Amino acid sequence: MTFLTYLFSFLALISIIVFIHELGHFSFARIFGVRVLDFSIGFGKSLKTWKTKSNTSFNLRILPVGGFVKMKGEEISDDEEAGDSFNSKEYYQKLLITLGGPLFNFVLAIFIFLFLNLYGVYKITPLIGDVLPNSQADQAGLLKGDLILEIDSSKISSYSDSQLELSKRLGNTGSIIFLVSRNDRILEYSININSWLSNEEPSNLLSSLGIVPPLDPVVGNVLPSSPADRGGFEKGDRILEINGQPVDFWGDIKDEINYSQGEELLISVSRNKEEVFLRVKPKLSEKDYTWQIGISSSYLISQKTRKLVNYSFIESLQNSVSQTYSVIENSLLFFKKIIFGQVSAKNLGGPVMIGQYAGESVIYGGMYSFVYLIAFISISLGIVNLLPLPILDGGQALILTIEKIIGRNLPEKLLEFFYRIGTFMLLFLFIFVFYNDIFRIIN
Repeated sequence: MTFLTYLFSFLALISIIVFIHELGHFSFARIFGVRVLDFSIGFGKSLKTWKTKSNTSFNLRILPVGGFVKMKGEEISDDEEAGDSFNSKEYYQKLLITLGGPLFNFVLAIFIFLFLNLYGVYKITPLIGDVLPNSQADQAGLLKGDLILEIDSSKISSYSDSQLELSKRLGNTGSIIFLVSRNDRILEYSININSWLSNEEPSNLLSSLGIVPPLDPVVGNVLPSSPADRGGFEKGDRILEINGQPVDFWGDIKDEINYSQGEELLISVSRNKEEVFLRVKPKLSEKDYTWQIGISSSYLISQKTRKLVNYSFIESLQNSVSQTYSVIENSLLFFKKIIFGQVSAKNLGGPVMIGQYAGESVIYGGMYSFVYLIAFISISLGIVNLLPLPILDGGQALILTIEKIIGRNLPEKLLEFFYRIGTFMLLFLFIFVFYNDIFRIIN
């Protein structure tokens, strides 16, 4: 059942994004009077065909991993004199038709962000739930309970803001400056980095520094034969109090256990809507010399730090454009760092990773997270299609521009050579990201 959720989520996501992309080419073609012969979602044999009065065939094909729009007069050998052919159009018209796909991908993201901002955006307060011992954050002086206000002089209002700002520093050397609020005081801390995470594949940048978000005090796993196991703890128990002290976040558990110095603890937990009292005697860990009882977190973000923020239409529109621009900017910066070796190419992902994210967004985050993911993947597809490879929209736009500058068409043999090189590079990229996906699954 889980596999089917991943599969159908992936197919739905890709189909929506590809449809919007091809709709961009189709729309600009029709605006400038170019006849569209075929509008297809997928490749291979057609499963279903619809034909319009203008003789455009709409096809749903057997391999749902892409799509295309075939227009009259796209090939050099085609009739350029026909008024409804692609080749008969002005340079700016052909350029807009060519770039219509990526443009619509960006517009889709803007509309999704606009809708989500109007509906309400869930934000997680950037409160530090815990700091891992001997981590970079710990050595810098950050503490549990600190509220992050700024990172590198950029305002931070949520955990996602923190991740986005930190992503700009991947592969860098220098210092990351944190401005935090602690007990009504504003404090500044500096974390030194050296080629930060350049050879790694980080999934959570704050965690890489040793900063843990505020987690619900819900038990994820109980270590066999541990004090907690002997004391009767079960997976899913929500810890309410330890020795009469209320527990709000997972980080509070560690503090109370260490405060006990090995003395027996009376712990109340919520289990199946009932309060259960358990007694457990902590054990000293020889690894880090802290008192432990043998439980791990469920890693659920605390609902106490999760808030729904609503915006007016104007604010939502401004936010949606700003968010789309920010994602494009950070994606281009990320690609640049990969090309120059500042960030590991292992971070690139392909269809398997997209399918994984799509499935997890549905399973764990529901439709809200799934729609949010569509916006991000749509932007990524738009950026990839702008790469200057002849078989992509960016390469086609480049060829059109060169031909405009020199005043004639490029020789067919030269174009054929460029197409072969582009196809080889794209195939290599696909194999590489697919290898990354498989290696990521094995790990």
